[in-house]
Amino acid sequence: MKLIGLGLIEKIISRTSKSSLRKLNSTAKKSAVMCLFFEKNNKTFVLLTKRSENLAHHAGEISFPGGSIEKEDKDSLNTALRETFEEVGILENDIKVIGRLDDYITGTGFHIKTFVGILKSLENLSINKSEVSEVIFLPIDILADNSNLIWTSKTFEDGLYKFWKINYLEHNIWGATAAILVCLASRIWNKRNMTLSLESE
Repeated sequence: MKLIGLGLIEKIISRTSKSSLRKLNSTAKKSAVMCLFFEKNNKTFVLLTKRSENLAHHAGEISFPGGSIEKEDKDSLNTALRETFEEVGILENDIKVIGRLDDYITGTGFHIKTFVGILKSLENLSINKSEVSEVIFLPIDILADNSNLIWTSKTFEDGLYKFWKINYLEHNIWGATAAILVCLASRIWNKRNMTLSLESE
């Protein structure tokens, strides 16, 4: 499958944000995250974080920079940008926001709005160890290969859950983060057969 650069990603995300964005209404706790693309050594990556083991929610899981909307935030984009700065030190001026992905509601009661941006520089990248244990650079070509996007299920204490899973090196990307990445892949590479499974965990 043909790999693409930041210019085409911007064009696709900008267009689909205007034409086919799925927005949901819910009483779930509102949160916002930032899906950031950047180029390094002529390759395109998505920036992910591994959450600290000390956090109350989703400790140790791989996620996008972001968090819950607070009353001082003027809107959900402000939340995503604020949390990105707090977690990994990236300034708003270092991000070119190019659009959004579909809303996503998790089985744990969070309504996630995902903004997509292009990271102009990694110069200010600085990990807040109280919230983030590691930053992961996910090559976009991992998402281009359907064999890396796994629809699976697992039994938890309260029942059987079906969810997306993405394996990259030793990292286990699953749940909301994997579902959002599959949504991203479905838009960039027109993976129509995958959009039907983009439901909550």
